[in-house]
Amino acid sequence: MITMEEAAKSVGLSDRQLRRRIEVCRPLLAPYIRRGDKNRVLLDHGAVQILRAVEDRRAMGATLEEATAYVADSISGEQRSEQELASGQTRGEDSSWKIVIEGKDERIADLKERVAFLEARVEYLEPLALPKPTPRRWFRLFRRATATV
Repeated sequence: MITMEEAAKSVGLSDRQLRRRIEVCRPLLAPYIRRGDKNRVLLDHGAVQILRAVEDRRAMGATLEEATAYVADSISGEQRSEQELASGQTRGEDSSWKIVIEGKDERIADLKERVAFLEARVEYLEPLALPKPTPRRWFRLFRRATATV
């Protein structure tokens, strides 16, 4: 059993973030949480694994509630039936993933346009930034000599 501080460090969260995750995931984590000396919250390594799975899911763009529901489904072994997959019925998470992917694609297209514009500007401005070619020294000397005559 580890303390909240140790669990927060191992998962990569602050203490406050970890407490929020525990409150949301309380039904999943109930068998893994105990009270220790001075009423400190102690977590089993199973709780840390669950919290890491929730954080991994959140890193992919899911909300905390969606991530918790996904991890709960994977723990309980519930999988979509083949009928649902064949008919194309989706849970809310698939449609949210489609929205996230479409947003990502739009962002990529915007960034490609921006890169093309900036490359064109660089090609236009690069000759202006280069030093102007200076005439060779002997040409300058020749000009002076002819100008004084």
